[in-house]
Amino acid sequence: MDTVQKPSGDPPFLRNVGLFLTYHCQASCAHCIVRAGPDRHEEVNLDDARDWIRQIASYRNHYVYVLSLTGGEPFSNLTMLREVMELAVECKLLVSVVTNGFWATKRHTAKKLLESLPKICFISISTDQYHQKYVPFERVKNAVWAARECGIPYYISVVTENESDPDYQQLNSELVQITAPGAVRTGITFPLGRAAEATAQLKYKTSSVPPKEACQAASSPCIFPDARVYGCIGPLIDLRYDHPLLLGNLRDSSISEIFDRAETSVALHALRLWGPNRLISLLRDSGLGVHVPKSYIEGSVCNACYSLLSDARVRGWLRDLEQDADFRKKVAYGRLFYLSESGMLELGGA
Repeated sequence: MDTVQKPSGDPPFLRNVGLFLTYHCQASCAHCIVRAGPDRHEEVNLDDARDWIRQIASYRNHYVYVLSLTGGEPFSNLTMLREVMELAVECKLLVSVVTNGFWATKRHTAKKLLESLPKICFISISTDQYHQKYVPFERVKNAVWAARECGIPYYISVVTENESDPDYQQLNSELVQITAPGAVRTGITFPLGRAAEATAQLKYKTSSVPPKEACQAASSPCIFPDARVYGCIGPLIDLRYDHPLLLGNLRDSSISEIFDRAETSVALHALRLWGPNRLISLLRDSGLGVHVPKSYIEGSVCNACYSLLSDARVRGWLRDLEQDADFRKKVAYGRLFYLSESGMLELGGA
């Protein structure tokens, strides 16, 4: 059995589901893959959100624990945020929220706002060299202080093109002054969305060797305002054609149908177990080495995955791989053995 590079703290599959509330944001960050900003006002329809939350809560008798609210900036529309959270809690779901902390102008105002949102069980605060052009670091400090005062668990999310970048290292040194190092999570930016417009200026390190890490994002599918459901909230959302991490559309299928299909998706769970490196090896073994990417952004599983699924021949090969009984069995039992997840076996996926 292949070694599994499972990130610590990664949630079990489908225990956490994302809901993308809005494309509106006070910031227009240069790295934003969804191109959120002040001039964008598309948001989830509240009637849709209510329907989807009820479906999520009833799936397999409350199998999903957490509803993660993201965007854009969920705090942009506090009325909608409150309504969505109230229904989620009524449906016995825990609520987490992603934010850039723009609202934390002062300590006392930040604390007062969080106190007015008692349904928040967890908060993720985004900051980096891109966000800080719009949201001063002092507000991040205020948001962290307010979360602590209100007893809300949190972590700080940071992205960079290169972990050797002096701006990133400076920010990291400032972050450890206000929180424990374990509360800071770093990701590599991706040349998509606005970042695609400045590719020549990006300071990535590249390698001919794909990353060996497993995918830590594909455990938590995300629902977008237009009813698309993706296996993660990474750059694959920009690939509109059919691929394994485009799980379905709620205009055509129910939550139950989409999630059940996701439970038995060979490609999705192979990425969770072994990352794209394993699929790249299989591609070569299948005589399709010409379709293997020539270079990869160091530290970016997303880049390797996106490069693979951008290729129509690879997508066709993955559809064939779904029908490979031996590989399906390997993935199903790999999930049971390494991740203690029996859903694929229970739903007849092997």
